[in-house]
Amino acid sequence: MAGRVKLILYMLMSMLALLGIRAFDLQVVTNTDLVSRVYNRIDHTVKLSARRGFILDRRGQPLAISVSVKSIAANPRMIRNPGLLSRRLAKILSLNASRLKKRLSSRKYFVWIKRYATPDEVARIDRLNIKGISYFTETRRFYPEGISLANVLGIVGIDGDGLEGLELYYDKVLKGTPRYVVVEQDGLGRIIYARGLPKTSAREGETVCLTIDRHLQYIAFQALREAVMKNNARSGFVIITNPMTGEIYAMASFPSFNPNNLSYTDLLSHKNRAVVDTFEPGSTLKPIWVAWGLDNNLFNPNEKVFCENGEFKVHRTTIHDHEKFGWLTVSDVVKHSSNIGMVKLVSYIEPRSMYKCLKSFGFGTQTGLDFPGETNGLVRPYTRWTSVDRAELAFGQGLSVSGIQLITAFNALVNGGFIVRPHLLKYIGDAHGNIIHTSISTIERRVISSSTSEKALEIMRQVASDGGTGEKAQIKNYQVFGKTGTAQKVDPITGTYSKNAYVATFVGGIMDTFGRPALTMIVSINEPHPYHYASEVACPVFRKIGHGCINTLGLYPVLKVARKGDTR
Repeated sequence: MAGRVKLILYMLMSMLALLGIRAFDLQVVTNTDLVSRVYNRIDHTVKLSARRGFILDRRGQPLAISVSVKSIAANPRMIRNPGLLSRRLAKILSLNASRLKKRLSSRKYFVWIKRYATPDEVARIDRLNIKGISYFTETRRFYPEGISLANVLGIVGIDGDGLEGLELYYDKVLKGTPRYVVVEQDGLGRIIYARGLPKTSAREGETVCLTIDRHLQYIAFQALREAVMKNNARSGFVIITNPMTGEIYAMASFPSFNPNNLSYTDLLSHKNRAVVDTFEPGSTLKPIWVAWGLDNNLFNPNEKVFCENGEFKVHRTTIHDHEKFGWLTVSDVVKHSSNIGMVKLVSYIEPRSMYKCLKSFGFGTQTGLDFPGETNGLVRPYTRWTSVDRAELAFGQGLSVSGIQLITAFNALVNGGFIVRPHLLKYIGDAHGNIIHTSISTIERRVISSSTSEKALEIMRQVASDGGTGEKAQIKNYQVFGKTGTAQKVDPITGTYSKNAYVATFVGGIMDTFGRPALTMIVSINEPHPYHYASEVACPVFRKIGHGCINTLGLYPVLKVARKGDTR
């Protein structure tokens, strides 16, 4: 009997010892792990985007802002009937019921049901008083200018990250530091306490102010859209710049998209064609060849060249003019856009020098524009050129350029001879309105002398005068200059130039009261039909936008000194 008592006592003491060891283990040794497991059941960390910085136009008007919206989440472990609930929620929130059911049937403690829900949707869900449903306040991007500036600004993803355009390029500046919120839920899945990181760890995004003028942007986009649709064209773009500073006042592309209602059905409409697309510049390249020749004393503006009455053979290729020209001065070759005259003038320029000209003016390399995805274009090495290649380069075929490259090179022709880096940023400001960085104009290099620049400007002023190919770009009481270009496109099937597909381009500008270039503009229409000449398609668009520029920028007419005997 005594032995049994001792055995029972030993067993009880052993059990108490084991319980003590286990209690010590739970309370001391594995205390942290146990507490963590408990908190994992009730605590969930949610990443909420910081308020993204504003994007403003040059006058301080909002182009992209962030607005507060509600997002709906759930704790699937608190959902009793995922099938029934998913059907009810899907009907209210316009979601896929089967996908929602799969989400609500998971073993997770937190899933998103719908990000950026509308106030009406939140109210309707809230009235259902569903166990395990919770709401979070987030910020959503809104673009007041809609489709007119979408290709430049780009878009922001659902987690607040820039995906395209300037939203992507300046993403680190705009998005700030995200906020991580630790959410605690009670037995019914309701939020009973929420705590975030210290205030110093979350930072609002900074403000980005652009060189864009929203009024000019709207005018340019509307005129471009009208032109593309009227001419049955595939696409088009417009860039308006300050040739002295490189500031971009407007950059429009069409087709475009609505950044406030994304569908992702046509991603081609998201392209900023002025920066990422390439095309052959056609006759818009002619003033550059002439300026290079003048600067190297190879010919002068009044020198005459015979244009062979509209037909000239180079090796086995026949070069044609749109009219039968005889003798033309160098200035008139540009004014009337004679291909033959230009081929003869370019023959004075050695291939190495031609290549140097193209590279000096920035073709074949990026301009350095603050925008993602800029193309290099294509300029083949001069060692691979044939005599026909040189002839075609004379009137802008055999190379590819982007719109921003062409307008940057054109600006050098009229601003005194400097390649000025184009830019979209004016300044960056913090959340309190203080300017922390200001963009400055950058002169990359000089390509021609100031005297040659003045001659080139005068030659291009004649292009937009009566009888010139740019005559339809004229604006009454204002001096307009520029150059037309109608380039054939290469047929992707045959590999030869198409007889039905063209790119119609006009690069020009408007002078101020004192005869100085106040702005420059490129208008390019891709595959217009039935008319394809730039004089018919692009010049009228330039004139229409030009009128809007005059009013918006406050440009005054050119002063004319009246002389005795004048009747007007």
